[in-house]
Amino acid sequence: MPKIKEVKPGSLAEELDLQPGDELIRINGTTINDIVDLQFALADETIDMEIKRTNGEIWQIEVDKDYDEGLGVEWEHPTVDRVHLCHNKCVFCFVDQIPGQMRKTLNVRDDDYRLSFLHGNFVTLTNLKDGELERIVRLKMSPLNISVHTTNPTLRVRMLGNKKSGEILNQIAYLAEHGIEMNTQIVLCPEWNDGEELDRTIRELAPFYPAVRTLSVVPVGLTRHRRGLHKLRGCTPEEARTVVHQIRAWQEKLRPELHTSFVHAADEFYVLANEPVPPSEYYDDFSQTENGVGVIRTFLDEMDEALPRAPKTLPTARRKVGIVTSVSAEKTIRESLARLDGVHGLHYEVFPVVNNFYGNNVSVAGLLTGTDIMAQLAGKVAHLDTVLVPDIMLKDDDDICLDDYRIDDIKRALKTDITVVPATGTGLIFGTLGYTQALPPRRRYEATLRSMAQAQ
Repeated sequence: MPKIKEVKPGSLAEELDLQPGDELIRINGTTINDIVDLQFALADETIDMEIKRTNGEIWQIEVDKDYDEGLGVEWEHPTVDRVHLCHNKCVFCFVDQIPGQMRKTLNVRDDDYRLSFLHGNFVTLTNLKDGELERIVRLKMSPLNISVHTTNPTLRVRMLGNKKSGEILNQIAYLAEHGIEMNTQIVLCPEWNDGEELDRTIRELAPFYPAVRTLSVVPVGLTRHRRGLHKLRGCTPEEARTVVHQIRAWQEKLRPELHTSFVHAADEFYVLANEPVPPSEYYDDFSQTENGVGVIRTFLDEMDEALPRAPKTLPTARRKVGIVTSVSAEKTIRESLARLDGVHGLHYEVFPVVNNFYGNNVSVAGLLTGTDIMAQLAGKVAHLDTVLVPDIMLKDDDDICLDDYRIDDIKRALKTDITVVPATGTGLIFGTLGYTQALPPRRRYEATLRSMAQAQ
């Protein structure tokens, strides 16, 4: 039964005097088995709940509520029951490559179609039980995010280490036939699923459009903690250039046929290849920005919109600010900040942080740690008024880095102020100028290695 972990202040649950430890038995006579049952049951405007209190009492509560109003609680498990764990042994698994001293939640490998539907997690569909594919269709759980990697069944079995993984095209065909929309991805591993295999995957997925809405191609993420794992390597600049040109050719072929680009290369490929990112129209609806696709273009477009709105003077006579960024984003950040060079009294310094914690092959801002920031900025920033840190470095709903260092820890170590800003063009401009009160609310990210690995 769903058990309440926390009741949020001002929520419907607090109004009903629900408490941590209370268990939800039924809603409108329906037994609640998982988060999907719960979401559908709570959609009604009048609900009759059966609650088991911590003292064993059974309460019947009838509630009138808004259609989209939730209870306002955090459940003991995010799926209400138990999260469906991954049964694969992927040759590129990012969780296998993290240091042993990381907190336990970062080692959880979920592969749960319910989290894909509700939160956008990518799943492989290799651990579905009997009837679950039909349940997805019956409940119209759309869209789903699916990690395909390759449509070659023999190769997919090798890459995922799971005998069931060769059924992916049949599964996608069934879901498409029954109206389920899907976003798909490929983690590209050189000499595995690139070249002709990449062409094959694109060629075999494109006919499922519009049910398969998009296909993203992201580079494999490799850390320095790969002991005892398959021998893999990252893309060279030349290989990244080949991937960019290969995908561009497919986009030019598919756009007249499908009226969409369909397949997209992650931003890291363009950075590694030293190629310009495509214009906005090639990203269609930007549906895979959380997967590292179109983030640079979105950032640049927002810079163009934000600059005319930005103040032309500083709130103080002089301002000295540092900007923390990743190696892969350094060029974009420097070119963007150059547009502020005419602001009188502004002094800024850009600090690209090398990811020694995970290894130099990991170059995205979302995987930077407090350890590397403190080590590489020590003695370099005490003269600054503040140092800007992008919010994508931090855990959801908490100012804590992947290595458990908090923003206050970094402040003390560097002996300077730290300002967390949205990782957007607006965040960079207004944060650099010192008008942080004009910034939109900080975006929040699910900072787990599983979701970060998807952006790799």
